[in-house]
Amino acid sequence: MRFLLTFFSVLAFSFVLTVGNDLERVRKEFQKISDKTSAEAFLKEEIMVDDLKDKITINAYKAVCKMMMAQYVSNPLSKYGLFNEGKELLEQSIKMNRNVENVHLRLMVQMNAPSFLGYYSEVEKDVTYIKKNLEKSSVSEETKRMIVTNLLANDKENRFVEFAKKYQSK
Repeated sequence: MRFLLTFFSVLAFSFVLTVGNDLERVRKEFQKISDKTSAEAFLKEEIMVDDLKDKITINAYKAVCKMMMAQYVSNPLSKYGLFNEGKELLEQSIKMNRNVENVHLRLMVQMNAPSFLGYYSEVEKDVTYIKKNLEKSSVSEETKRMIVTNLLANDKENRFVEFAKKYQSK
């Protein structure tokens, strides 16, 4: 009996730890997406969180993953449909919770999407928003460094070089 009580206590504690780290886990799993299989697995994963803001940010990651799925299908209509479906979900997430992480995700897509898709109208606003709000954002320092690293790697116009110096030295 004592064994069962201990087992269920450990299980409950593990569950609390897992639930509390869902957004962090989503961030890490998102960085690992490298092919259709990993993208599909990421999209299928059910994540239960109580915090509405975390849930919205997780949905933003899933929206970007849906947009990424376009590169893994061959039919042009399917590509366009997946991209637009993800774009709509991402824009909804930003409307519901405009934060540096969600805006960063949109900016990364805008910097990398083919220009014929026309998804680039918010680039300068997003650059300004991130520069203005990243430091005071509630995301962890590790997440801030990840955001800055992604921006440096993808910004062909070098808009973040000076800005990034304060995060690279930490």
